Amino acid sequence: MDEAILRVFRRIRSRAAAVLLVISDIVALIVALVLSLWLRFDDLTLAQVVHAHVRGHLACIAAAICLYSISFYVFRLYRYAWRFASLEMVMGVIGANSLGLLGFVIVQHLFAADVYPRSVFIIFWMLSIALVGGGRILLRLASLSTNYGRGAFQNLHRDTRPRRVVILGGGTTGAHLLNALRDELGVQYDVIGILDDTPDRKGTYIRNARVLGPLRHLHHLLDERAVDEVLIALPDASGAKIREYVLACRKQKVPVKIVPGISEVLNGRALPHIEEISVEDLLRRPPVRINLDRLGICLTDARVMVTGAGGSIGSELCRQILALNPASLILLGHGENSIHQVHQELRHSFPALADKLRMVIASVSDEARMDQVFHAHRPQVVFHAAAHKHVPIMESNLLEAVQNNVMGTNCVAECCGRYSAEKMVLISTDKAVAPSSVMGATKWLCEEVVRSMVPSYPRTTYVTVRFGNVLGSRGSVVTIFHEAIKRGGPVCVTHPEMTRYFMSIPEAVQLVLEGSASGESGELYVLDMGSPVKVEDLACDMIRLCGLQPHVDILITYSGIRPGEKLHESLTNEYETMKPAPCDGLFVVHRPQYLDESDLNDALNLMKQLVNRGDTVNMRNLLEQTVPGFAENTLLVEAVQIPMESG
Repeated sequence: MDEAILRVFRRIRSRAAAVLLVISDIVALIVALVLSLWLRFDDLTLAQVVHAHVRGHLACIAAAICLYSISFYVFRLYRYAWRFASLEMVMGVIGANSLGLLGFVIVQHLFAADVYPRSVFIIFWMLSIALVGGGRILLRLASLSTNYGRGAFQNLHRDTRPRRVVILGGGTTGAHLLNALRDELGVQYDVIGILDDTPDRKGTYIRNARVLGPLRHLHHLLDERAVDEVLIALPDASGAKIREYVLACRKQKVPVKIVPGISEVLNGRALPHIEEISVEDLLRRPPVRINLDRLGICLTDARVMVTGAGGSIGSELCRQILALNPASLILLGHGENSIHQVHQELRHSFPALADKLRMVIASVSDEARMDQVFHAHRPQVVFHAAAHKHVPIMESNLLEAVQNNVMGTNCVAECCGRYSAEKMVLISTDKAVAPSSVMGATKWLCEEVVRSMVPSYPRTTYVTVRFGNVLGSRGSVVTIFHEAIKRGGPVCVTHPEMTRYFMSIPEAVQLVLEGSASGESGELYVLDMGSPVKVEDLACDMIRLCGLQPHVDILITYSGIRPGEKLHESLTNEYETMKPAPCDGLFVVHRPQYLDESDLNDALNLMKQLVNRGDTVNMRNLLEQTVPGFAENTLLVEAVQIPMESG
């Protein structure tokens, strides 16, 4: 009974507020008209203005006010709660008053004996906007002041149309979440209702939010585009149950948020920290942000080439470089399908720059072909991202790893020098540090190859940028885990203690571009990757962000470390030191001279012969002799390759 009375009271209060808002608009329009006439006929007193120019137009004014009210309704001014008065509402006020003024002018010309001067209408239009909009802003400030006091003005920057959200779960967690949204975040969220499967809750209210019905009603709301965001407050529900609704939201591209640490909300100590379900949150740190303005000096109006342009890093490089308006962008890759796909995407995203794109299909290890490409296009800046990167696959394809990674890098670096490219940037990896895999050993050699070019080609700046795993790249653990979760599990982790450094693809590329602008020839840069993350923790985070529970809804199993893999990666080895670079997010690595130029050239010539002969055994021996610690690191990795039991 009390709840029913409370609902009636709320409805009466809501309707009374709407009526008061309509009355205040009518008063504002009348005041605006009288003031506009008074300002126009400034030789008359206010009483004379009313007598001479208002009394004779009462019928027209009444009709105009009706038209204004209809216009205000059409522009949904009465659907904006004043506590959410925003820039969007102001635009609605301007549009509604403009439409109302048009109606007023038409009524005047049709029915009035003497039409007001045009200056009256202009002044009236400005005053009506100021008074109608100003009244709402004053109500907005009054609402803010009740919550923020003197900080009301500081919170005006948050004025946007509130996001229409629905809460899944009307229990204790949902109630506390609703309290937090209404009390602290009201300027951001407009809770349109709650969905809950408990039959007794349907139709009831929780802090003015109505329980609309069962959870399955969400599909209807999504289809009707009635919701901008979904907040999950179902800590005790099974992951499979939540997953259905998470996937439905993703299908409609509606953001889904979950509420971690709900115990803090229950005891009232803190607001819930609402996490967006996003792959970038797996970083466990804020994304690195840099100012790309100065990169335009290096890349704008320059001929730029990206090798491996069809890959994850290469394609993102192309996106960010093309946005800086180069003279031309050469997309070089060995796979025609991936190059074509990136080319089509860039043409669609940057139609005005489509004529600057060039597609080149070539292998970076083909010396004759690369010479033709450099001769034809004369690139000024080259980003070398082409490489075989899959560790276990390269263990069984040693000759291809050497030919593509080492020979290819040597070929590109030589061409950059011979054709006087201004800069070459090599994309390297943390697996080149104390390498234990064929892939890591070849990338270590790539770093040395690029450094060896410095004395031979002083007109070209050679820079190397080294970083770890990137989230969402093709073949990365994130992609593999996501596919496993979609299948219902299990998620297979190699070892419970394995850690890796992670970055998002866009921030990695931004820092590569920063390194290209800052680097001096021969320098090696390491990206600031934050702290290493346990791969198992990454898997658990992904499972939870999909609305499921690790080891309950999705099992985690262990396969053991694969050939060439290490438990822990490092950004430098014991002989290298890092110092901060002039720009944020980068470190300069100071390293010893591992090989002199003649020894490196001898090794490269021998590698070419072994590749041509198909001699895998001697190639392995040569890598162990050339790359410091490679043989010992391989033995250490093999010692921990013990199959793990499933968890």
